[in-house]
Amino acid sequence: MAPGRGAASGCGARGVCMATQTALCKAAAGHRQLVLQLGGSADGPQLRQERHRRSVEVRELSVGLQSALLAWLQQAVGPQERRELERLWVLFLSALELFLQDLCCAHHLCCTFSPGVGGVTPLRTGLGRWRGGGLELPPTPPCLEEEMEQVRAMMVEMESTANIPLWTVESMHVVEAGEGTAPMSHRPGPGTGCCCRVL
Repeated sequence: MAPGRGAASGCGARGVCMATQTALCKAAAGHRQLVLQLGGSADGPQLRQERHRRSVEVRELSVGLQSALLAWLQQAVGPQERRELERLWVLFLSALELFLQDLCCAHHLCCTFSPGVGGVTPLRTGLGRWRGGGLELPPTPPCLEEEMEQVRAMMVEMESTANIPLWTVESMHVVEAGEGTAPMSHRPGPGTGCCCRVL
């Protein structure tokens, strides 16, 4: 291998991974906005088709990012590059987990609110028809079950491919100039500001 070629290829892999990660986060955020509208006044066949299209986009980006991360992992990387790879790995797994939660939410909402006559989604008040001692629900959308299984399989594959303990990965947040240097009178008091953990 020519000198510097490994570093150049590692730099290219890093750039591809970061760009794909950014695109994945944007697509997943768009998918979440569509999921939040299911069962509401904007629900209908067009919304559900758009949600499915956005889900396909997220899964395609996920497959691409998975391939790029695995290719980068197989290269000989230094400690700094290894830390960056591990950070992107954890971000990717976190994005997949949130996407899976959105798919489960979409599955539940699509089962609860099914488009009626003319594509109009009826509002369900819980006073629907009863059959066999239980509330009659619309059929489960098969495409959502397949989507969830694909994401679950990808997460299992990612977790089993590399031995990267999540608790060992450190944040790469850089403190900007002026951050943490505010005068005492402008600093937040106890019980204000950002929480250190999410409950």
